[in-house]
Amino acid sequence: MPAAINTQIKKQVIKQYLSGDSRDRIAADNGIGAGTVSNIIGEWKKGVEDSDYDSVRESAVYSKKEGFGLSHIVSSIRLSNYIQKLGANQDQIESFIANLANSPKPEKLIDVANQVAYLSNAEATPLEKLEGHVKHKEEEKQRLEEEIKQRRAILESTIFPLKSLGL
Repeated sequence: MPAAINTQIKKQVIKQYLSGDSRDRIAADNGIGAGTVSNIIGEWKKGVEDSDYDSVRESAVYSKKEGFGLSHIVSSIRLSNYIQKLGANQDQIESFIANLANSPKPEKLIDVANQVAYLSNAEATPLEKLEGHVKHKEEEKQRLEEEIKQRRAILESTIFPLKSLGL
């Protein structure tokens, strides 16, 4: 009967398996046979209920080939959580990103989107009412500018006669 495999070696085998290393590579790195690697992985899979570790491994292999580390994966998970909180679906976000990427000045569109989000939050205005809110503010600005212009004219017409009187 073969000797029991050390727990540390089993952990290292699983770690390498999840990081996408080949069975032969894992075996060579840990000084065990490829069949032993398969047995360790098989036992580990049986011990985990309702999990799809082959998909995790496949993703790890792909990520490794593409040069993505754990920080990239964590960042992707974080973005996915933001998307869920937004209530948007993956297709909407991908379409938005594709439109940004195909625009002549994507950074400008991103700035505008950030400004719209900021304005919506700062003014406590729901996004669907933001356009009307902005139009109202523009009209208010025009009205105030016209009022300033009229008052400036009154002021200037008052100052000129005072200057002619030597005051």
